[in-house]
Amino acid sequence: TLIDQGVIHLDTAYAGVLEIKQDQVASFETEAPVFIRLASGTTMAGPVQSATGGKLKIQSEDGTLETDMARVTASWSPTAEDPQVVRLRAEKEALRRQWKFRGGVDLLGKNGNSEEFSLGIKLEAKLKGPNDELAYFAEYEQREKNGEKTEDRLAGGTSYESFFSEVFGWYVRSELETDAIDAIDLRSTSGAGISYRLINNDHQTLVTRSGLGYRYTSYDSIKEDESSPTLDFGLAHTYRFKDDIYIENKLTYVPSFEDFANYRVVHDTGVEIPVGSGDSFKIRVGVKNEYVSQPAAEEKLDTTYYTRMIYSWK
Repeated sequence: TLIDQGVIHLDTAYAGVLEIKQDQVASFETEAPVFIRLASGTTMAGPVQSATGGKLKIQSEDGTLETDMARVTASWSPTAEDPQVVRLRAEKEALRRQWKFRGGVDLLGKNGNSEEFSLGIKLEAKLKGPNDELAYFAEYEQREKNGEKTEDRLAGGTSYESFFSEVFGWYVRSELETDAIDAIDLRSTSGAGISYRLINNDHQTLVTRSGLGYRYTSYDSIKEDESSPTLDFGLAHTYRFKDDIYIENKLTYVPSFEDFANYRVVHDTGVEIPVGSGDSFKIRVGVKNEYVSQPAAEEKLDTTYYTRMIYSWK
């Protein structure tokens, strides 16, 4: 039997662990000794018996103490740990920055009337605290159809975001990219600005970002290289269901400061589903759209549908 923060946890063989509000229980008894903490801070160990008038009798080695249910703030078995100690340790752990790593691979092959090959690799490293996050990423995409490459892209970058209040924060980010199919020899995108946290709870987060940046693009074609300051807008949304199904949405919009008709929009939405009993392996199913208003290639919009196996570790 565990009592913590006004809830009684009963471990049963027929229904697992039952949770009952303490104020709905008049008294309880135990055959084996348990630890009892009272509202005064006194902690005793011994069997608990129900007495008349809704009273409880705690039989310790130092004698018998009579009290009532309302004065009991915590109870736990001798083989368990003090729930207050467990809670304080969890709160301290939540305030500590931790590195988290993820690696994902999506692979597709097809033979027959047509030959197709697709490979996608993404690596992520994040140092996350309660109010800030440092992130690195690297990704590679290659696709072929009937021996002809339809995608050949390599990208990497870093970002840092810190909130100085419940709502407002600041961010800085930088990315490098090369794309042979879109005739991009090198594209460098940097941005910095203000973050606005609209939603922040255990199940859902929503952050918008706005700032200034700089973009440089070197083309592997007759198109002239571009270099200009930019505006930098972004949106990041996550939602987690009770069964650990996780939805993530990311959107960035970067127009040229000199010509608003010259812009780039990147959107990525994915659903992550755990594989097995742990949370180390997940499958992510998603779609990524990249729209460039003035591209060197023929198409302005690139759309990628992917199914990725992800492994996470700390």
